[in-house]
Amino acid sequence: MCEASAPDARPFLEVSNLTLQYKTARYLVTATSNIGFHADSFDRLILLGPSGCGKSTILKAVGGYIKPAGGEIRLQGKLVTKPGADRGMVFQEFDQLLPWKTALENIVFAVTSAGRLPRRQAVAEAREWLHKVNLTAFENSYPHELSGGMKQRVAIARCLALRSPVILMDEPFASLDAFSRSAMQEELLSLWEENRRTLIFVTHSIEEALILGTRIILFSSHPGQVRAEFTPVRRDTAQGLRGKEVRERIEHLLFQDRVDYAI
Repeated sequence: MCEASAPDARPFLEVSNLTLQYKTARYLVTATSNIGFHADSFDRLILLGPSGCGKSTILKAVGGYIKPAGGEIRLQGKLVTKPGADRGMVFQEFDQLLPWKTALENIVFAVTSAGRLPRRQAVAEAREWLHKVNLTAFENSYPHELSGGMKQRVAIARCLALRSPVILMDEPFASLDAFSRSAMQEELLSLWEENRRTLIFVTHSIEEALILGTRIILFSSHPGQVRAEFTPVRRDTAQGLRGKEVRERIEHLLFQDRVDYAI
């Protein structure tokens, strides 16, 4: 009698012994050193740490845009070696939209270029996504006619329209004012509830990490290494830490590292 094969115990996304480096005009800089962490399906994983700790570099490596100097990244057991349609990315910059295309056409172009849908269906779905991010009235507007928050909504809608199982977000709300940032955080949580994906979100804001994250990876200052991991919960339960406790522990660790940190 044959034994049933054991299920694959690998995490959905696995980062192992990852060292990332980049060159400047004079130096070879080590951004991260021998780091490891994982993300499960439908995690909202936050990469938190001070400026210069390698958070954005890690995200670009997960996206396949940077080749590791050491270690590896695996998505659903497969080695990540290049960008792919299984990972959508939203950057911090507002100029990530094509300036010569309207909000609607920016989404349509991404969907048709990926070969996911023919144009007629792509247009219909793009309108649905613009409705979900409250931009129906602006579908024919060009990027220069939109506010920063609106551009980020289009970028998020475009990313979600690709139906990638992993969404990578590099401080997408950092340049927004406090009111717009809070609104976008709530909107992102609402979209995630409706269309669950694995979200990996980079920030240097403890408050944002607590609002958005189901898990938080805290990195030390340069070169980035994993300092601690937290699983915050919204209320007092037997498992996990409440937001206030997580905040206090993060602040304590950052103080220990003598990092001048903006909360």
